[in-house]
Amino acid sequence: MENFLHNLIHAGLFIPPLRPQAYLDPGSGSFLLQLLIAGLVGAGFLIKGYWGKITAFFRRDKSKKDDDTPNQQP
Repeated sequence: MENFLHNLIHAGLFIPPLRPQAYLDPGSGSFLLQLLIAGLVGAGFLIKGYWGKITAFFRRDKSKKDDDTPNQQP
């Protein structure tokens, strides 16, 4: 009864209990590591794909923007 009352008070106040009853199986750590690695690799590909736009944003010389268009000969 005391444990039930204790949990009821914590649930009502949105305070986590002092002894959480959580279980992480051994595969959870490797899954979180895979998520972290996949996020870093994905960010790398995203930066690689937009590298020209990123450098153009920080470039001071705006006349280089005209060089990106192909030469159109009449």
